[in-house]
Amino acid sequence: MNERIPTKDMKRVLPEGVHVVKTINGIDIYNMTIFDNIMSWNRYNPGIPAFDYFGNQITYGELPKHVDLYAGGLDSLGIREGKVITTSLPVCPESPLSLFASSQMGAISNTVNFLFLKSNLSKYTDEKNSDTLVIADIYLPFISNYIKNTGIKNIVLTSLEDYLPEDKKGMFKDMSNLPKAIREKLEDKDVLDQCLSDIRSLHGVEFIKMSELLKEGKKRANNIKYPEANIERDSIYSYTSGTTGDPKAFVLKEQAANAIVEMHKGLDLKDYVGDRTLVLIPASHPTGLFFATYLQMAKGKTLVLQSIYDKNRFAQDLQDMKINHVLATAGFYNASLDKKVDLSLLSKPCSGGEPITLSNLKRMNAWLKECGCPEPYINLGGGSGEIGSSALTGYELDPATRGNETGKPIPGVIVKVVDENGNEVKQGERGSIEISSPAAADRYLDNPEATNQFFYYDEEGHKFARLGDISIGNSNGSYSMLGRSSDSCINADRSIRYLFDTEYALDINDPIAEWEISAFTLDGVSKVAAQIVLNKNSNINIQEFVPYICKKYNVDAVKFYDEFETSEVTAKRDYKLLQHDTKDYYMPIDGEVILVSFDDFEVAKTTSYNKVFVKGKAS
Repeated sequence: MNERIPTKDMKRVLPEGVHVVKTINGIDIYNMTIFDNIMSWNRYNPGIPAFDYFGNQITYGELPKHVDLYAGGLDSLGIREGKVITTSLPVCPESPLSLFASSQMGAISNTVNFLFLKSNLSKYTDEKNSDTLVIADIYLPFISNYIKNTGIKNIVLTSLEDYLPEDKKGMFKDMSNLPKAIREKLEDKDVLDQCLSDIRSLHGVEFIKMSELLKEGKKRANNIKYPEANIERDSIYSYTSGTTGDPKAFVLKEQAANAIVEMHKGLDLKDYVGDRTLVLIPASHPTGLFFATYLQMAKGKTLVLQSIYDKNRFAQDLQDMKINHVLATAGFYNASLDKKVDLSLLSKPCSGGEPITLSNLKRMNAWLKECGCPEPYINLGGGSGEIGSSALTGYELDPATRGNETGKPIPGVIVKVVDENGNEVKQGERGSIEISSPAAADRYLDNPEATNQFFYYDEEGHKFARLGDISIGNSNGSYSMLGRSSDSCINADRSIRYLFDTEYALDINDPIAEWEISAFTLDGVSKVAAQIVLNKNSNINIQEFVPYICKKYNVDAVKFYDEFETSEVTAKRDYKLLQHDTKDYYMPIDGEVILVSFDDFEVAKTTSYNKVFVKGKAS
């Protein structure tokens, strides 16, 4: 393709009989499935790859045939309109193809992060009335012992090898790049033997390779009759992140998936048809599904599917895979700051999933500039999964003055920042952010209490969601989502202290690469601690550094980490682990730096330390 077509200028061909059936917040919604919506934008892009999986490509022209094969395979399992099919897959071709086939058939896709699935298999299958599970074979050892206690009848196994080109078959035999937890399971012979034993003992459960299912699908594909598209039907069961407790299932109707595409229609995002988008976030996360998959495909992008979540390879992959656009959490960028690579093709570096301190953002942007990125500014963004994940974006912010604002509302999004009484606050004042989006979830599944707490309708009939984030409206029309309202503690004078205020105050001149501020309670009094990852090659004296940090940032104690534990899937920081990490903090007491535990303060404070940290490690 010689001429690069800006995505804002894409021509659309609607299927016959498709028309506007609903308008939400000024956004028109058509009576079609998300797959038909995506294909309506790609009529003139048949030769552009929709997927690139380690060199094996499927073009937009070939895509409908592949979806029909998957639909035929699901049909052979008895998947019909209204049935629930559970999928737990990494970023691989089987994931979007299964989702598209499910949508075309009018079935409900129950998309589950395998980290949740392994903790309570029955909750994520039986309670959703799902007896069919599509899962990557590398995840099987995590759940094999629990299958017998569920009503699962069909387990369709995919392999990371299935879509590899012939010259790359066997590449996953080297497990060094697999996530640590998965690698340890697959390398443990006793675990694998137990997994096989568990499977052999099962009765009434059929294991089917996806490759075999597709052979059956080929026989049925030409005779599949898809039901009429219904934008009001339940389409996706998705889940909250679980950072505030047990993950809750929320229901996305077919209109929500369509809305995320229509809301971006005609926007000048300064990107082009055929741009290569590196996909790291699986469709089990709403951001991975709506923003990284559906929206990018509707823009005629090529999804470069990367199923190995090694954040230390992130920078090299951006260069070697010739990536133009990527959405990744801060953990990926932070792991790259010492890598020297060529990012001259990377026009859209984006982050999401967690607020970023201004000092950290400056480091990331400096790295992008040093690597030749043509727009060396990370676009942040915000919006919970329940509202479609893409409510605020930073594309339109002025690069000259851009800081760590979350972004401006996209078309169709209405934003309020309100006080504790629900009254809107003035620009520049803090409050709780509430957002109305056409892509919002319909409800929490079987949980009317949570639904009523999270969603409400205003006097004009707009459906708003209470996100639970403290935010502020800026003079340039953007909003900054600062942190959860629960990210706070009570001072001795009973006033509220927001811990993210301290996090944002981090001075770029201090030798701190990343930090988290947590609070612990001792005898009814809050103690605030800084959990710190030092810059590489830092050389500090604890007796001097700890009192300096405690005084400068008004914290009581400091703990040092080589690196933060992150999700095996998204490299997002494990906040729950940090909030419950109570041991081995350095605290200034009576002129000494004492090692303390917030579990047993009186005992622990008897030991003093004076160590030097070199390259982030005690010596």
